[in-house]
Amino acid sequence: MAIFRKTALVSGITLALIGISNVQAASTDALEQRIRELESRLEKFEQATAPTTTAAAPSAEVEKLKGKINTLERKFEVEQEVTAANALKLPKFDAGADGFRISSQDGKHQVRIRGAVQTDAKFFAEDHGGSRGSNGYTTGTGIPDQFNLKQARIWLEGKFFDNIYFKIMPDFAATNILPDAYLDYAYKSYASLSVGKQKTPLSLERLQGDADGMFLERAFPTYLASNRDVGVMLHGEFAKPGYKAEYGGPVDFKNFISYQLGVFNGSGDNGNNNAGTFDDKEFDGRIWAHPFQHSGYNWLEGLGLGIAGSYSHPTGALDASNKITGLAGPKLPSNIGQLTITDLTGLAAEGSHIRVYPQAYWYAGPVGFMGEYVLSQSHLTNLTTNKNFAQNNSAWQAQLSYVLTGEDASFQGVKPIQNFDLSAGTWGALQFATRFSHLDIDPNTFSIGGVKNYQNVRQAASWAVGLNWFLNQNAIIRADYEETDFTGGAGVSAAKVSDRPKEKVFGTRFQLAF
Repeated sequence: MAIFRKTALVSGITLALIGISNVQAASTDALEQRIRELESRLEKFEQATAPTTTAAAPSAEVEKLKGKINTLERKFEVEQEVTAANALKLPKFDAGADGFRISSQDGKHQVRIRGAVQTDAKFFAEDHGGSRGSNGYTTGTGIPDQFNLKQARIWLEGKFFDNIYFKIMPDFAATNILPDAYLDYAYKSYASLSVGKQKTPLSLERLQGDADGMFLERAFPTYLASNRDVGVMLHGEFAKPGYKAEYGGPVDFKNFISYQLGVFNGSGDNGNNNAGTFDDKEFDGRIWAHPFQHSGYNWLEGLGLGIAGSYSHPTGALDASNKITGLAGPKLPSNIGQLTITDLTGLAAEGSHIRVYPQAYWYAGPVGFMGEYVLSQSHLTNLTTNKNFAQNNSAWQAQLSYVLTGEDASFQGVKPIQNFDLSAGTWGALQFATRFSHLDIDPNTFSIGGVKNYQNVRQAASWAVGLNWFLNQNAIIRADYEETDFTGGAGVSAAKVSDRPKEKVFGTRFQLAF
C-alpha cells in the first residue's frame, strides 16, 4: 500500500511539472512559487517514505523529479538575467521645474530639453520726438514706446559617456538665431576643453545666466566685451583641499577656484560672431575664486573674486570691437533707446586691442552685490589724416539687491520658499535691486580721430531701481525704472555742441524659463 501511495504521489508531481513546462505564458513569479511548492512536497514525501533503519538508494522517480526541479531553477535564473539586462536598456524619463530630461539607467547619457521666453514693454518719459528748438539744438530723441519679444529660446543640453557635454541653443526672437552651440569634453575637473560658439569669459554680468540677471538690460561694462564667439577654450576647476570639485560647465561658479583660457575669432564689443574677420585671433583668459568657501564663515561663503582679460591685434579694416553698440543694432546698451553712442566711421583698427576686467560678487542671505570695471584699449588710425592714436574706453557698474521675503540671494537668481498661489495665500518672493553704471569714451576719439563731438556721446551715466517678483522658480515679473545722463551727442554743428537729453524709461518683463 505504501508503494502504491509513493507511486501515485510521484506520478502526480510529474504530471504537474509536465503541465507547468507546457505553460509558456507563466510569469517568473508564478514559476518561482511553483518550484518552492514542489520542493516542499518532495521533502515531505522523502521524509514519509524514508526507511527507519538503513538508507535505500533513491528511486528513479525521485531522481527524475530532482532533475526537473534543477532545470526549472536554471530557467528561472536565466529569465531573471534577461529581465535585468533589458531593464538596463530602458531610458529614464523625468519632467519638472528644471525641464524635461531623458537619461540612461546608469546616468552616463542624458538629454535635457530647456526653454526661455521673455516679453518686454518699455515706456519712455519726457520724449520730445527729436524736435529742435530755436537755438538749433536737438531737444529729444523721438524714441517710441514699444513692446518687444526679447527671447524665444528652446534648446538641448546634456552629455554622452558621462564626460562629453553639449549645448545647442537657438533663439527665434533674435537676428542671430544660434547664440550657443558647443561641445565640452570634461576630461578631468582641472582640464576640460570646450569647442564651438559660446560666451567669452570676460564680463561677469554677461556670464550670468540670461534669465538670472536683476535688470531687464545689462550695464555698460558688459557691452565693452564680446557677447558670443566661436573658438576653443581650455578650462578647469579646483576644490578646496579635503573636498571634491564639481563640474560647473565652461564657465564655473561652483568651485573654490576656476580658470578659462580661450582662443576665439574675435567678435568685437557686444559682438556675436560666427566667422573670423582677420587672421589674428583673440585670446581671452579669466580666473575666479571663492576664497571663503567651506570656511565656516557663512556671511563670507558667497564672496567671489576674479579678473579677466583679452588680447587681439586686428589691422587693416574697421574693427567692430571698437564700436559701442547695443542689443539690437546701434542703440544705447542699457535700455535699447538712444541712437549710436559714438559712431567710429572713418576709423580703422591699427594695432592691439586689450581689455582688463576686475570683477566681484557677494551673496549673504537675502543680500546680494555685484560689481565690475573694464578698461578697453584699442589702437586706431584716422583714415583721412592717417594719424594713429590709442583709444582708452572704460566703464564700471555696481548693483545691490535685497530679497524682501527672506529667501537667499544668489548669482543664479532666487528660489521662492512658497510659490505664488492666491488660493493658498502665498505670494512667491520679492526682490528689490538698484544699480549705478558709468561709461567714458576716450577724448582722443574726437581730438585725433576726428569723430564729431557734437553728434557723439562722450560720457553716459545711469542709475536704475527694480523690483523682481518670483512667482516660482520658473516665472518672474520684473519692473525697472532707469535714468541716463549724457555728455555730448545732441549738437548740430561744431559751434553748437550740446548734451543729449536725459533718457527716462520704465520697463517691465514677463519671463518663463525652465
